[in-house]
Amino acid sequence: MQYSKLQEKDILEISRKYNLTQIGYESIEESRGNTNYLVRTAQNQYVLTIFETEHIRALNLSRLLYFLEELDFPTTRVQKLANGDMITSYQGKPVLLKPYIVGQVVENMDENMVSQVGAAMASLHEIPNPHYLPGQHAYGLETFPRVMGKGINLEYENWLAQRYDFLMQTIPSGLPRGLIHGDVFYDNVLFDGKKFKAIIDFEEACQYYKVFDLGMAVVGLCTEESKVRLPKVRSLVNGYQKIRVLERAEKEILQLFVGYAAIATSSWRFWKYNIDTPIAELSDKHWEMVNIAKDASAIPNEKFMNAVFS
Repeated sequence: MQYSKLQEKDILEISRKYNLTQIGYESIEESRGNTNYLVRTAQNQYVLTIFETEHIRALNLSRLLYFLEELDFPTTRVQKLANGDMITSYQGKPVLLKPYIVGQVVENMDENMVSQVGAAMASLHEIPNPHYLPGQHAYGLETFPRVMGKGINLEYENWLAQRYDFLMQTIPSGLPRGLIHGDVFYDNVLFDGKKFKAIIDFEEACQYYKVFDLGMAVVGLCTEESKVRLPKVRSLVNGYQKIRVLERAEKEILQLFVGYAAIATSSWRFWKYNIDTPIAELSDKHWEMVNIAKDASAIPNEKFMNAVFS
């Protein structure tokens, strides 16, 4: 789905701001509601993103990507305009241009590949948190009430309300927080063969629980047919702990945060496809995440801990 329809003349106009000679373009899938185009120029290939959100979020993303580039973290870079700015605009919407990264998305990673992603996540979590990032996740607990009580699907909304109350009462205070990606699904990770290359799409980056990022990565990398695959979770955690050792409280709460991440993603999907931008063929897409959350909670805690940490 493309939210902003650009014509060739529009992309040519934007390309000129970067002193680039555009020779072709094509639309690509949006990221969390933004609009993306692959732009081929005489100099390179780029991803052109038109943000459907407020200007400040695009500005902060560009600042974060530039900050990560300075630290040589493997992710997307920002192409600066000819005047040195990092973002421009199209019809009042912020625009960001990023050099295209050549790499492969691998839906079903092996355990070694998952371990490499874990190590990259730990390296990210060791980076000081930029002050301009939000202090909560874009579809974390605080956003659940926007879905509950709407009367669209009572079965789901009642289940979500129960999970909301449980998480509010159960998540302990004092867990380590810092810079997290917030959306480490397989399609946000690039490989060169079986060698890790980059984590991309930092639109959901925030200052939040580090263990939430791991929980989301379990959902995004370590599940098959709505089931949590514990050997892959172990590989993810082993790779992570080569760089940053989890605190005891984080280990004890990881299983709960796997469920939390799946619940949060289900809430976002329900909101997106039933309320914000209703799409009939995607209106039930949240149930996949509901099933993952239920599977995660059904694993006996001793079994989970032994399989992942022993």
